[in-house]
Amino acid sequence: MKENVNYIAPIYKLALVDATTVPRRISYSQWSMYEKCPNQWKLAYIDGLAPFQSSIDTCFGTAFYETLQTYLTVMYTDSIKRADAIDLRELLTTNLRNEYASNVEQTGAHFSNPLQLAEYLEDGAAILTWFKNRRSTYFSTKDWELVAIEMELCTQASDANPSVFWYGFIDVVLRNTKTNKIHILDIKTSRSGWNKYQKADAIKMAQLIAYKNYFAKQFGAVVENIDVEFFIVKRKMLEESMFPQKRVQQVIPASGTVTQRKVQRQIDRFVESCFDLEGNKNADRAYMAISGKGDKNCKYCPFKTDYANCAKESRIRE
Repeated sequence: MKENVNYIAPIYKLALVDATTVPRRISYSQWSMYEKCPNQWKLAYIDGLAPFQSSIDTCFGTAFYETLQTYLTVMYTDSIKRADAIDLRELLTTNLRNEYASNVEQTGAHFSNPLQLAEYLEDGAAILTWFKNRRSTYFSTKDWELVAIEMELCTQASDANPSVFWYGFIDVVLRNTKTNKIHILDIKTSRSGWNKYQKADAIKMAQLIAYKNYFAKQFGAVVENIDVEFFIVKRKMLEESMFPQKRVQQVIPASGTVTQRKVQRQIDRFVESCFDLEGNKNADRAYMAISGKGDKNCKYCPFKTDYANCAKESRIRE
């Protein structure tokens, strides 16, 4: 979370929790890692072996989020005119430069080059220009108000364990002033959008379902009044397409009662299996290594060649 893009409406601040006071925090990234491969979670979060990793994609993603979030904050808290007056290209340039420098400092090495950084900057500027010309299609101030940018969630993750708290940040939260509907958005950057396999990934979709559940729990909202959406921006457009293309892809996961309960049961099992009632991690149990079909879980795993801690022959292919 960056302070310059953080905003929360005053009334919602009353329900914020000091995250430094809770015994144990878990996040979507922790839980999703465990769901895919328990052994990767154990190596990363119990053994503390995961190195800090960064890439041009994550670096660009953060810089782009901050730029778009700044625009939306000004739009909703000041005016559309003031938001449109922002030099978004210059802001993105500054954010990308700062984020890259910060990541290089943490990793101790460069992971990109000037040509690649320039390409990503041009892609981001093109997205912002396209979005700005069509802003009213996606965001309107008529009957809508900004609840939060980078809204902090910190609430009990499972009713069965008072020591483990779900912790994370929601990119954008809006409220309809007429219907009291809450709209939660998670901004994603993508090369050319999500394909059918990504949209069918239940764990990927579960991020917003969990956010919906925990937002309702922490802030006293009616869960049925909360809509969720992945707001995906595309860096590249298809060449020679026969149809008009959009830089924005909106993916709305199924988030009804049945799906909400299913996701919560999965999180409950994770909490029960990996933590005791004081929030301590269960280090003594066995954690399976699941490589998945075609070893897909190993593709980006930092332990994929660490055969001492994750023996190749013990990996389970499903």
